[in-house]
Amino acid sequence: MIKFLELREKLKTNDYAALCVYGNDNFLRRKALENVCEAYEIADDGFSVDKLEAPTVEAIRFACMTPSMFCSKKLVVCENFAFPDAAAKLAETKKQLEDIVTQCDGSFCLVFVADSDRHFNGIEGMETVDCNRLDKGSVVKWIVAYARRQGVNFDPLCADKLATYCLLDMSRVAVETQKLIDYGDVSIEAIELLVHKDAEYAVYDLSSAIADRNANRALEIYRGLVARGEDNRALFGLIYNFYRRVYYVKTSAFSNDEIASYLGVKAGAIGFAKQTAERYKPMQLKRALDCLASADERLKAFLDENEVMNILIMQLIAL
Repeated sequence: MIKFLELREKLKTNDYAALCVYGNDNFLRRKALENVCEAYEIADDGFSVDKLEAPTVEAIRFACMTPSMFCSKKLVVCENFAFPDAAAKLAETKKQLEDIVTQCDGSFCLVFVADSDRHFNGIEGMETVDCNRLDKGSVVKWIVAYARRQGVNFDPLCADKLATYCLLDMSRVAVETQKLIDYGDVSIEAIELLVHKDAEYAVYDLSSAIADRNANRALEIYRGLVARGEDNRALFGLIYNFYRRVYYVKTSAFSNDEIASYLGVKAGAIGFAKQTAERYKPMQLKRALDCLASADERLKAFLDENEVMNILIMQLIAL
């Protein structure tokens, strides 16, 4: 098994006949395919890359055995390939795929894109590539390495702040990293000036001030969010959802990834919720949810939104 961050180096010294690119981060899976094309000099021009949706084994075999017109190697990308459930049929299908892979003469690279490596792991001649969400340390390494390839020295502390502001969302991290490189400044000051903090991070920043019982700082953050155009009701929704996550993290035995999956949020958001949860007792968080429910009723009654939000922040500080 190859980790995503290892793939570029592995491709420099290995001619893989088949790969299974799997995981829960679509950005990483897409980048993995780009890395394969780059390493093997395959042009995605409509002639050298075959993209198959839910293909049969025969369709895969035909695509692999049909050479590229313009490149020495062809890329065959299979998405949503379905293995049969019956044990005998499953074994037969895996054997058929092994036959395709082991007969490879270097003229193609077969890549399966999947949510997991189940059934692909163990097929002779096929390597798996882990494209699950990166932790913060790995995101920081990616930023530093990406910048280095463009001749830019990106300090790890600055990369850490950038990763945090983007909630470890690699799609945003990639865009913001390139923006800073193009700007010509990757300092802390440039990150503060140019990188738009994810709204989830801004709410975490606000919750930290609340947990610190720092009313002035909490109100300053809230007013800053409103001043930059955040809608009061939308902001309330983010705060409500954040404290719900904090409560679930505090009272649940599930992992961060499981909670993120159940609630439909980024894993980084759950990480922030966990940090906040450590500063509260369960009963305090239950009272916080009660305060939020009461504020929700006042907003629905069309009371002054700014007044409702200010009172809510003060109530949360007083928990």
